[in-house]
Amino acid sequence: MKAFYCDCGQRLFFDSSSCLSCGAAVGFDPHQLNIVPVQPDYWSCENQRIHKVCNWLVPKDSGQQFCLSCGLNEVIPKLDNPGNLTLWARLEGAKRRLLYNLLSLNLTVTASAGQNGLRFRFLEDQRRNPDALEDFVATGHLAGTITINVAEADNVYRAAESDAFSERYRTLLGHFRHESGHYFFKVLINNPELSKQWRWVFGDERTDYARAMDAYYEAGASPDWPESYVSPYASSHPHEDWGETFAHYLHIHDTLETAHANGVQKPQGDDWIAEWMSLSVTLNELNRSLGLDDPYPFVLTERVTQKLKFIDRLIRQ
Repeated sequence: MKAFYCDCGQRLFFDSSSCLSCGAAVGFDPHQLNIVPVQPDYWSCENQRIHKVCNWLVPKDSGQQFCLSCGLNEVIPKLDNPGNLTLWARLEGAKRRLLYNLLSLNLTVTASAGQNGLRFRFLEDQRRNPDALEDFVATGHLAGTITINVAEADNVYRAAESDAFSERYRTLLGHFRHESGHYFFKVLINNPELSKQWRWVFGDERTDYARAMDAYYEAGASPDWPESYVSPYASSHPHEDWGETFAHYLHIHDTLETAHANGVQKPQGDDWIAEWMSLSVTLNELNRSLGLDDPYPFVLTERVTQKLKFIDRLIRQ
């Protein structure tokens, strides 16, 4: 994330809707990828005017009521349920950071020739809300639609799930980035030659997915998974390896941009993997100094690095 500033010089942030110094109304313009004053040719997103959960702006000449981000929603939580407004605001915040990340990489998120575009469904299930239609909602992706279980925005629930599945890292933003990877698989791997290259790096995605996932959940990852995969889950199937690695590529890209913008680390040329390894050690040591868990508890082996560089080449091309 780059740094943002008001016209008066005051520092602004990605979620800012007003300047604390001069009081100017501001918002995020997804076309400029910048926080800008709310001028006569913009209006605030409908979800900002009604619910105060969005600071993205809408060009008036578009005729739209919702911003680019909120306009991708198919289902949002029922806001008459206690606590859902807070959980929805967290989901939207993570989604906007995903979209900034993708747009900054020049990846198209709306419908285009041959692609449906990204869509989002935030659903409850009966484990949290007895009146919900579904008894179980799994976070996942299907044909461009990303479904997130609303409970994932509950910090206590998410911590319990992280412990149950022995996941050292489980965040809302991580979910969004992983699931977006499944969408961009079909966008980026769009010809036979790329499919051949992809299988050489990640494996054959035609392997029976359901059988592979059953085996993973029954027996877990093999003991030698750290040699070739960024996480245990990545070892379950080539599609999940891609999803996990794609998410890590987005983690790295966004965090390096943030570090550069805030003077934490200067750009160090084209070797962004080496730069990230150096920065991640610093981040982990800072957290340890505060008695907190490592924010990046992962090791990038040569095999994982190869996969990250493959993704980088695809996106740059």
